[in-house]
Amino acid sequence: MRWKFNRNSLIFKVAISLSVLGGALYAGFLLINSLYYESTDNAYVSGVVVPVSAEVKGRVVSVFVNDNQLVNEGMPLLEIFRDDYVNGLTEKKEGVSRLTAEKLELQAAIEEKNKALLQVRANLAAAVSEEDLAGKELKRYEKLVRGEAASKSQYDHIESLWKVAHSKKDSALASVAGAEAALKAVVAKVATQEFKIKEADISKNQAQLDLARTVIKAPLSGRIAMKNVDPGKYAQPGQTLLAIVQSDTWVVANFKETQIKKMTLGQPVEVKVDAYPGVTFKGHIDSLQPGTGSVFSLLPPENATGNFVKVVQRIPVKIIMESPFDPDHPLWPGLSVVPTVDVSRGTGRKLTSR
Repeated sequence: MRWKFNRNSLIFKVAISLSVLGGALYAGFLLINSLYYESTDNAYVSGVVVPVSAEVKGRVVSVFVNDNQLVNEGMPLLEIFRDDYVNGLTEKKEGVSRLTAEKLELQAAIEEKNKALLQVRANLAAAVSEEDLAGKELKRYEKLVRGEAASKSQYDHIESLWKVAHSKKDSALASVAGAEAALKAVVAKVATQEFKIKEADISKNQAQLDLARTVIKAPLSGRIAMKNVDPGKYAQPGQTLLAIVQSDTWVVANFKETQIKKMTLGQPVEVKVDAYPGVTFKGHIDSLQPGTGSVFSLLPPENATGNFVKVVQRIPVKIIMESPFDPDHPLWPGLSVVPTVDVSRGTGRKLTSR
């Protein structure tokens, strides 16, 4: 019985010793690991997620893609009922044609007004010559009357001819002024018509653009996500119908502010993904957000008011993935990851150097 008690005591002492040794080894491992590596489980995969919205309103008549489908840039995604926009474009084109025809009519009227102006100017020149000749004849008869070589009645007749010629010249001057004013009015109408044509042409181009927008195309290559559109649904401008997720992703790791002291740009990172146990991805530190996450929150902290409790802040660090895209283990935005940074391999490039 005594031997059994001693044996149990020995086993207990050995177990205690092994536990203390294991704890010491584990503590030493954690200490060494903390000197060379920094890790966090507050990290996730991020990427480019582009919402695709309708730019014109109308009923959706066709959807060319399915959930999670891979699409290429420029590929048609869906089509909105286009007959209304076709009719609108036809109307705008007819409006431009009508205004252009009116401009041609005004230009023809300018030609007529120019010809009429030439005619009245010729009439004015003739009237000026006739008045000049009558004036000379009147002066000659004035001398003859003073020398009693001509009668007063002859002088009166010549004077009346001069007055008629003078009146014709005044009438010709008025006709020239009227023709010039009429010409300027038509020229002004042509200028106004050109502005109307430009406005109508802009409206036509907008109608043509709206017609083209009835077919929504992929703005970039990626996979369809958040599909919320089917034939028969009514789409409004700005309404998000689906999203496209690119395959190029990166990791945003929210390290504690006490962990980034030894971090530098370009340091290697091992990334483990919760969704893929046993799979490790390679990457490197790309940049550091210029501010903690709380600063950019909807309600940033106001430490100057109320009671203050110091909380360790977290700073988002962007990690670029170096491992090629693996279709069997895709890194889609939102996946939880655990990055481990090898801070022992300093690059000399500070996180704030960018």
